[in-house]
Amino acid sequence: MKEPFAAFDYLAQQPNTMPVPQDKDTGAKYRNSIVSTGPYKFEGLQPGKSFNLVRNDQWDPATDPNRKALPDRIEVTLNVNADDIDNRVLSGDLDVDVVATGVQPATLSRVLQDPTLKDNADNPLSARLWYTSINPTVAPLDNIECRKAIMYAMDRTSYQAAYGGQFAGGDLATTILPPNIPGYESYDLYPNGPDHKGDLEAAKKSLEACGQPNGFETNIAYRAERPKEKATAEAFQQALSRVGIKLTLKPYPQGDYFAQYAGLPPYVVKNKLGLALNGWQADWPDGFGFLSQITDSRVIRPTGGSSNTSVRIPGVDKMLDEALTELDADKRNQIWGAIDKRVMEEAVIYPGVYSKALLVRSKNATNIFVTDAFGEYDYLGLGAQK
Repeated sequence: MKEPFAAFDYLAQQPNTMPVPQDKDTGAKYRNSIVSTGPYKFEGLQPGKSFNLVRNDQWDPATDPNRKALPDRIEVTLNVNADDIDNRVLSGDLDVDVVATGVQPATLSRVLQDPTLKDNADNPLSARLWYTSINPTVAPLDNIECRKAIMYAMDRTSYQAAYGGQFAGGDLATTILPPNIPGYESYDLYPNGPDHKGDLEAAKKSLEACGQPNGFETNIAYRAERPKEKATAEAFQQALSRVGIKLTLKPYPQGDYFAQYAGLPPYVVKNKLGLALNGWQADWPDGFGFLSQITDSRVIRPTGGSSNTSVRIPGVDKMLDEALTELDADKRNQIWGAIDKRVMEEAVIYPGVYSKALLVRSKNATNIFVTDAFGEYDYLGLGAQK
């Protein structure tokens, strides 16, 4: 490499860095016949439908201290009805839901009300933030005080409720970095009352400061196929109306959401998308993995497609570059925290909830651990009793 890259260890653990023997490299078809160097190999692989893992007789456990390889066989079925998965896990027919997005609403209430089922449930914090972009390219949000009015007026508890509440949605957020990402610091630049339902007086003062004492109108974008985003947009609409800010909901297809709508700068300005529902989970759990794609202004392209729709701060770009080559972990983490706070000072991101999900496992599952990196079960250690 031409220069240091502090996140290289994380990058090297991604699936796309997996070595492939040259004579076995079949390009796109490689996924149908994968060479195994680990404790398991594929059997009965049906892409998009199912696959089985059986023991790899070429694997030497002495060379791999990190994987327990407890089961003799692992069977995975894909694209199964979510409610059916929940019922089968609770009955012991399945051991875990490998997708790990959490149980469905009907199962959530059932688990929380049954002590026996609750004993086999976990509620880990993931490295994901559900948030809303506040676009400074859309008037009057080009005035920071108008953006601050939104920060103060929103009801945080309604954001949490829209995503499913404390257990299925997550914890109330006041920062961009989730607590399990290095560099996180606990602070709140926009306190909105002891009940977290909004500081309307502070919001009104900000509106006066930005020359909009009676409020203003703007639009809020969300992905049409996501009920939780629609509920969040409606929560914003109701909360901000208390100080005279009128929101019009604008649903867009999720397939083109960033490419053609919320992430396309000319479209955002032309259609006055002052707010846009957003969310982010990094490919790896460090400050660069989390912040680079949502706070670096250089990823914003005129042709669209970026997850960053609202952060345009040259000083942040400079700090990202500095951290990228800083090999001292403590110094690097301090920079991540400084970036977080600098973005929040500009009020261009409204942090909603640090994502959590209620995971359930069968009564037969053993050796259960949750990875700090993703807030999911560690499948490398998972076992099952007969």
